[in-house]
Amino acid sequence: MLSSNQKHAVTISPSIVVFTFAFLFTVYFLFQIGGILTALFLSFISMTALRPAVDKLHRKLHVPRPLSILIVYLMMILTLGLMVAIVFPPLLAEAYNFLKSVQIPFFQQEISDLSLTVQEASQLLSQVGNGASMVFSLISSTFNGVFAFFTLIVMSFYIMMDRPHLHKKISWFTRDKKHLDMAEKFLSSLESQLGGWIRGQAILMLVIGLLTYAGLGILGVPFALPLAIIAGLLEILPNLGPTVAAVPAVILAAIHGGPVLGVVVTIFFILVQQLENNIIVPKIMKENADVNPLVAIVTILIGFKLGGVVGALLAIPCYIVLRSIYTLVKENNLKFF
Repeated sequence: MLSSNQKHAVTISPSIVVFTFAFLFTVYFLFQIGGILTALFLSFISMTALRPAVDKLHRKLHVPRPLSILIVYLMMILTLGLMVAIVFPPLLAEAYNFLKSVQIPFFQQEISDLSLTVQEASQLLSQVGNGASMVFSLISSTFNGVFAFFTLIVMSFYIMMDRPHLHKKISWFTRDKKHLDMAEKFLSSLESQLGGWIRGQAILMLVIGLLTYAGLGILGVPFALPLAIIAGLLEILPNLGPTVAAVPAVILAAIHGGPVLGVVVTIFFILVQQLENNIIVPKIMKENADVNPLVAIVTILIGFKLGGVVGALLAIPCYIVLRSIYTLVKENNLKFF
């Protein structure tokens, strides 16, 4: 038995102190450069989506790799521009018709009986100033968005150029051939899964958008194009997306066509969701990335909670990366401690 007056000496190894401070500094440093890491991750993701087209041009048609990348980027930009040119004019027309169809008698009466006092005029000027500030912020945000977009393109260009030798960067830490082969296998698996998920998601969004537009157009629901675009974009949220997209469509159908049309549109969206869950998603997504719909929903909700919209968009890619790391560790019996 030890007496109550006996004291125990606790010794802390200097290496533990150094490791703790190094770990905290690393976490702080990664937090500070989080935006750069996000941009780098997005560049890698875009590379995984575009690389198959680049490889086909480079290997089958013997086009130089830099020129192949530029051709693929040009085709992508032209495709996006063509889609905007086709969709934007009718979208503007339908939005204008929608605003005309909305009746706000009080607002219209205020406009017709406009008479300003000095105080009201100053308030109006203040609102105009705020509006100008909002316009400036919008222009600044647009410029930042365009700059970020071209930065991603440049970064993904260099990643794609260096992709055949990217796994060799691990030689900074080890020159063991086994580790180099492991890194190459890991990158290839990760690229295949991320690229497959992106391409599969793009196909899903396009299919659901076209299917929704065709169905709502046949049923005579107004503003079919904006509703179809909403349905296509929300397809990034499996199962929940079509349900959320159905709400405005059903409301507009009930307002313009009565309860019967609202019920018909509800049945149409139920059929689309069943078709999606039982045929479209298993056929496209299972073959490309093998991400379970329930896992995808939970992952996206966690990403949205932690990082907002950006976190939600990057949730599935982050899940795929973590899954690939777990598979690598398990298959090779790696131990870090």
